[in-house]
Amino acid sequence: MLTSFLGSMFDHLDKDIIVNLKWKLIDLDIEATQFDLICFVISSIQMMLYYFFKNWVFNNVMALIFCVHALQSMFIGNFKNGFMLLTLLFFYDIFFVFGTDVMLTVAKGIDAPIKLMFPKDFSGEKPQYSILGLGDIVIPGIFVSLCLRFDFLKAINIKYFEKLLKDEAKGEDVSAFKYLVKTALECSKSYFKAVNFGYLIAIICTVIVMIVYDHGQPALLYLVPGCCLSVMGLAAYNGEFSYMWNFSEDEYITPPETEEDKKAEGDKKTK
Repeated sequence: MLTSFLGSMFDHLDKDIIVNLKWKLIDLDIEATQFDLICFVISSIQMMLYYFFKNWVFNNVMALIFCVHALQSMFIGNFKNGFMLLTLLFFYDIFFVFGTDVMLTVAKGIDAPIKLMFPKDFSGEKPQYSILGLGDIVIPGIFVSLCLRFDFLKAINIKYFEKLLKDEAKGEDVSAFKYLVKTALECSKSYFKAVNFGYLIAIICTVIVMIVYDHGQPALLYLVPGCCLSVMGLAAYNGEFSYMWNFSEDEYITPPETEEDKKAEGDKKTK
């Protein structure tokens, strides 16, 4: 989180390795920089605070940090993967909540920041909480972040961006990065807004059903249709369903083949 918000401020602390621990017997190989040790101390303090105070607010803060880190680290590449992932987890969540008591037992039994906690009854000796598992945030969140990147990548003028990169390489006073930032701020974000609206409606339905029936609900039962239908509906409305369905991030993160690469590949095949 520190590096996400503060950029390269800590780079000078993350260069030299000051701890190099190896133990071949158990295949242990640990290398740590000064910045790693600082983060370890911060994490240890957080762990002790959580262990001794059991505060639901601090639990939620830590859980949200885990969610942010997961969303920064996980990419699904295209909408086909996204729809498949959500559909499979839709049935998985339903089975393990209604078919067995595994999900509720784990969620209630494990004393760790793996869920968001919302107090609902402090009248008893032990406070009662409504809980939302991190999977119900991270899994749809991966799909939501894909929608945001889709909005962003749609708005990029590839030819103009490539021209900026070439001009920048020649030493001209242009900035491809500034163009990306400006595009990110000014693009419509229509799919991002749509999927967030679908998520909001779905989570409200989850809470209402949970209160009415007084039973834990598989949140993905509501979140998956809410997210998928909102995106597919907007794509159909905009006439972009085929474009959305065949969209892939790989072409934006994989460098295009140069003439030298093509020639080298041709030489390999000839040999």
